[in-house]
Order: sequence, then structure tokens, then C-alpha cells
Amino acid sequence: MSYRIGFVFDDTLDVLDGVQQHVVTLGRELARRGHQVSYLVGETHHSPVPHTVSLARNVMVRFNGNRMRIPLPAPLTPIRQALTEGDFDILHVQAPYSPLLAGRILDHADERTGVVATYHIAASGPASRVGGRLLGALNAHSHRRVDEVIAVSQVAAAYAQGTAHVRGTVVPNPVDPSVFRAAQPDVPTDNHVVFLGRFVPRKGARTLLEALAYGERHGLLPEGLHATFIGDGPLLDECRRFASGLATPVEFTGAIYDAPRKAALLADADVAVFPATDGETFGIVLLEAIASGAGVTLAGDNPGYRWTMRGDADALFPVDGDGVDRILAERIVRALTDRPWAQELHDRESRLLERYDVATVANQVEAVYARAIADRRR
Repeated sequence: MSYRIGFVFDDTLDVLDGVQQHVVTLGRELARRGHQVSYLVGETHHSPVPHTVSLARNVMVRFNGNRMRIPLPAPLTPIRQALTEGDFDILHVQAPYSPLLAGRILDHADERTGVVATYHIAASGPASRVGGRLLGALNAHSHRRVDEVIAVSQVAAAYAQGTAHVRGTVVPNPVDPSVFRAAQPDVPTDNHVVFLGRFVPRKGARTLLEALAYGERHGLLPEGLHATFIGDGPLLDECRRFASGLATPVEFTGAIYDAPRKAALLADADVAVFPATDGETFGIVLLEAIASGAGVTLAGDNPGYRWTMRGDADALFPVDGDGVDRILAERIVRALTDRPWAQELHDRESRLLERYDVATVANQVEAVYARAIADRRR
């Protein structure tokens, strides 16, 4: 059965951060299956997908350890027009959401339209938990319009329960391995360590640099080791200054939005390292590294990454307490020098992709859609 689906998202599709990647990857797969997919979003000028309707201006704020965009009050006339023209079977809202855009769309949705909300967030501290509960209270009226709830991990499910008092079906973030498997490094190199993420404290770029410094001081690093840091953010200059004191060659590329180039750098990684400390719901970037063919992917042992990596103790390393620099340095060195261990870990990580493949995820989402429509039209 073909559905008319409207993805509802307060933020822009001009950049492909985690939630945007979820929406675009899943939407493309659903469209490939014959569904009619539209995107009702915040301020967007250069969407990567067709049938995008920009319904509000956005402003930048800080929340949950990240910079993010929130919508200004969306005018009702374009919302009503988009809902009338779309004649949606399903509205799929990305949560938590703003009462100024997504909330208004839900308030004006047709009674026969099924509504699904997917939760993407994990609390990074008391302030974000309090903020989440306040937002949940503001959205209590519109949230009653939601028929089915999805959470992208158990961490996100706990957030939904704690802030909006709803229980959801856990359906993971999707990744399209075919997009990354074709990646080839421009000039293949050996002993290459790659970091990808924003230069903010919780993403841990400084943690990786300190591990490299520990490895240098103790003579652990193999000859020819070099590192690439992909991303930007407020700590970029500080990390560049720290790296200038290392003997290890470190390149800072800045943010890369070109998917093939990003995939090529990940494909050349002998070790891809993601030392995030907290606030991680899932970790799409881990799957991108694995799908690109990185030799080994190492992840900070925060709840979201642990869930995604299925608790693999070899892939996870501590991100707080004493000795983090030593442990991470030793893990990197093992990945580069213990080939049988690295190959076994690589094989285990590669097998994770079937669980998160967009085709598998879309099957689960379609089942949730069918329940939402049936409940709404019964």
C-alpha cells in the first residue's frame, strides 16, 4: 500500500546533521518504495530532497550541548495550504518539537491523518532534562494528537518517557550502506587516525589529541601515524594550537558536507575515533565509518554509543575518569599493530550494518505507520 507521508521537522534541511540524515535517508527509501514523501520543515533554501516546503524562519540557539536552529512562529495560512495539498495519510514529526512549527502542524492536521513522533534526543545534564520536561508540558495539547511513538534507541526512549511521559517502539536510525561502500580514498595511506565531529567539549576532539600526546611521550605510536580531524566548532582553534605541539602530523579539514569526500576520508581510516562523552542518543557517524570501510571504529563509552555498538567492549573506551588518554592511546596502537584483533573487530562491526540498514529500518517504520493509520481510522 502506498502512503502520502509528510515528514515534519522544525530545523533546516540545508545541512545534514544527525536528524536531517535520518529524515533524508528514510524519506528516500520510502519514496523508492512508491510512497509519496514530502518534507514540512523550518527555513530551508537548498534541500537535498524534492517536495520540501519551508514553513518558518529559524534562529540559532544552544541546547543540550549543541548549537541548533529553532523556528520562529510559523504562519498558519501556509501550514493549512501544505496540509490540504499534501492530503497526508501520515505525518511523521521529529521530536522533541517546537510548538511554533511542528506543534501548529499537528494542531491543524486532518482527523483521519495518522501521526507518528520519532524521538532523537538524549539528555546531557540536569538543565536539558528540565528543559525537556518544560517543552513536554508546552506540547501536551498537540502531543495528544500523536498516535504512535518511535525512539531511535533505548536512550531516546528513556528521554521520551521522562519528558513527554510516552512509551515508544525502538526503531534505530537508518544508514544506507550503498552510499558509503563505494567510497575510495583519494590516496590510500597507512596508520591513519580519523576524527569526525563538531569541535565542542562533549564530542571529545581534545581527548583524542591528548591520547596522541600520551602515545608520543611513551613511545607507543607506530611509525608513520598521522591524524585527520574533520569538523568545525568553537574549540577548533584551541585544538589546532594543541596539535601544533605534537610531532604527529595532524590535519584539520574543517567541516565537510560533501558526502563522497567525507566517505573517502573515513574509508582511508585505519582507526576512526569518536570520543563523545555524553548527550549522544545513537551515533550515526559510527555507522558511516563502518559502512565506509574504516579498519576499526572506536567509540566513547557513553549510553548512546554503547547501545549502537551493542556493548562491544573492544570498540568502546572510557571517556571519563583517570587514564583516558592512556587507554585510548593503547587501543589505537592495538588497532594498528594487532592485525588479527583488528580484523575480528572490523568483522563484528560490519555485521552491525544489517541491523541498521535503511531497508530493515523502513520495514519497521512502515509497520508503525500501518498501526497509526488503522488506529486513527477505526
